[in-house]
Amino acid sequence: MYLERHLDAIQIPANLRINDQIRAYRQRCRAMGCHRPYHHFAFGQSPFSPPPPVVEALIANADKHDYLPTAGLPELREVIAHYYREVFGITCGAEKVVVSPGSKEMISMILAVVQGSLIIPTPSWVSYLPQANILKKEVISLRLQAKDQYKLTPDALLRGIGQAKEKQRILILNHPNNPTGAVYSREELEAVADVCRRNKVVVISDEIYARTSFDADAFVSTMQVYPEGTIVTGGMSKDRSSGGYRFGVGIFPQEPTELVRNILKIAGSTYSCVAEPIQYAALSAYSLDADVETYIRDCTALNAFVGRKTAALFNDLPGVHATTPGGAFYLFVDFNSYREGFADAGIASSTEFCEDLIKVEHVAMLPGDSLLLRDDDFAVRASFVDYDGDAVLDAWHDDPPTSPQEEASFFSKHCGLIIEGVSNLGRYLDQIREGKHPVHA
Repeated sequence: MYLERHLDAIQIPANLRINDQIRAYRQRCRAMGCHRPYHHFAFGQSPFSPPPPVVEALIANADKHDYLPTAGLPELREVIAHYYREVFGITCGAEKVVVSPGSKEMISMILAVVQGSLIIPTPSWVSYLPQANILKKEVISLRLQAKDQYKLTPDALLRGIGQAKEKQRILILNHPNNPTGAVYSREELEAVADVCRRNKVVVISDEIYARTSFDADAFVSTMQVYPEGTIVTGGMSKDRSSGGYRFGVGIFPQEPTELVRNILKIAGSTYSCVAEPIQYAALSAYSLDADVETYIRDCTALNAFVGRKTAALFNDLPGVHATTPGGAFYLFVDFNSYREGFADAGIASSTEFCEDLIKVEHVAMLPGDSLLLRDDDFAVRASFVDYDGDAVLDAWHDDPPTSPQEEASFFSKHCGLIIEGVSNLGRYLDQIREGKHPVHA
């Protein structure tokens, strides 16, 4: 059996691999009598249960089993089009809406249909590069700078455009951003859109975290400022805590008219349609139901609180710089001031640092090479969702903190794994500063 050799260079996404690794470590530790918990900063799954109306819709339609139109239930496409008009101010009709089993699948299909070199601002989400490599697309990686809050600037975009070999370029723009938590302002998006418009750049705007923006009123979709050249992708996994439902959405521009038809050729030839019960659950999720909307607001408010507190903990560590997120579930954390100490301890890469940190301190983070950074760039992604979402949300409803003292008490009481994980990381870095190779406490 002969295999396609270009896949040899592609690895299983690091977030999924480390998540499986943590499960195995937890089982092994229990078997050995080690009861220290693992602190899971490596996986970005919403900590909450899905909204009750969505779960109820799934249960009520669990007996439905038909093949559906590949683009999605007609009434669901209408509801999603209305949702995007009302929530994001995007003008689109149902004919420009396509649903898929996850936004990851949607992005992959778009990359398969649209010609051109792919420009990826980095640090980046883990799956853009593997998807491009599977399709044998040219990739231009643009390292973003801390001074720009890790946001894409017009000058950086122009550099990427100049490096592309193909005449058409595709920019993948993710905001709120995974892994930095950055959210673009309207002015910043307009500046990027101006460069895209002048250079005929197609934008895939990955807005899966749109409703997790901590300032909901400030979020602006890229399609608002560049409607003729933007494809928006989204889904239910983040703001409605339904990652395992596998439901994604693509919102397409008016032209070219064959764009949606070509997407549907791939969809119909691979997965046929999204499962019928899931589409009825999505009908509830996108209906602007008052309970679902309240759920999104409450979960986002709690995430914003935990994100700010977690960023402060990281930034209190000597020599560590973490972003303060404006949305999503992540911090981008820079440890490059420890470069010499890591070298003295025999740690040559971000991957080695993260692997050693798991073994020594039971703290898991996502290494920089999985974010499209050089492996000797000691920066990582840390998610801040390692807490019991339902229990903490109930406590938030019952007795929300209203003062700095109450906030500190609430965070200490309900987010102990996060606090202890950052403390363990600090202990590890203390040993690095002392010229030692850290050892298991």
